[in-house]
Amino acid sequence: MTYLKRILNAGCALSLLWGFTLSNAHAISMDVPPQQHPTNYESHWMQNLLQDVKHDFSNYFENDNLIIFGDTFLFAGILANTGLDRAFAEHWQTDIRSSQTDHFFTIPSAIGCLSYYYAGIYLTAMGVGHLREHTLLGNTLYTWGYRSLRTFIVGGLQQVFLTNMLGSGRPNKNEDSKWQPFRYQTGVSGHAFYGATPLLTAAMMSDPPGLKFTLYFLSTLPGLSRINSNRHYLSQVVLGWTIAFLSAKCVYQSDLERTPAYQFTAYPKGDGLMLGARLEF
Repeated sequence: MTYLKRILNAGCALSLLWGFTLSNAHAISMDVPPQQHPTNYESHWMQNLLQDVKHDFSNYFENDNLIIFGDTFLFAGILANTGLDRAFAEHWQTDIRSSQTDHFFTIPSAIGCLSYYYAGIYLTAMGVGHLREHTLLGNTLYTWGYRSLRTFIVGGLQQVFLTNMLGSGRPNKNEDSKWQPFRYQTGVSGHAFYGATPLLTAAMMSDPPGLKFTLYFLSTLPGLSRINSNRHYLSQVVLGWTIAFLSAKCVYQSDLERTPAYQFTAYPKGDGLMLGARLEF
């Protein structure tokens, strides 16, 4: 029964992500660079992916991103190496957690649990997008999958390295939150990073403020679900989400930098399409 419940939760999570993708098909505008289109990457797909990831890494280490990461790293270090992490965990478990919060975080937790499957999900989205390459939905789906995959690579390497290097433990095992290099393998929350990646990518592809804010808010829930279940300290969740945010941001910046001076877009309107054009001088 428990296994069946996990399968159902994962199915609900995938349905939720698909719903966000469909929403973005109507909300997206000039944030879909034509150069990302599958037909332009078909002949040398892996070579272009490696080039794009290299560009993403160069954007990641720009001053603004390093300042944000440095501030977050310092904040997480204060939480982890003082009593604040432990105090927050105990406060959540005694004063906030309930059967209602457990129920609320069921789907966000399932989204984070898909970490081993996300690479396949993103590649599948790209494949489906390629099959529908001449439609707005196909272009949107491909772009979401491709950007998410690059975010997965850029941030995943950091998440794996830091989660081992920092060496902090789990609260439910009564392990210390202090950074003890390579002692434990839970220094950065994988749920917070992998669960936030597809939602942050979708948020950065969205124009309507309401949809964008909603997706940003939802991106925090997989990490918070681990605080609720007492599997991670606050510092570990903050680091995981921040790595996902900065990685998605640098991928977004890379694609904007190669947006052409002219661009044509199509928007569904009523029973037809509304065409638009942009020319930069």
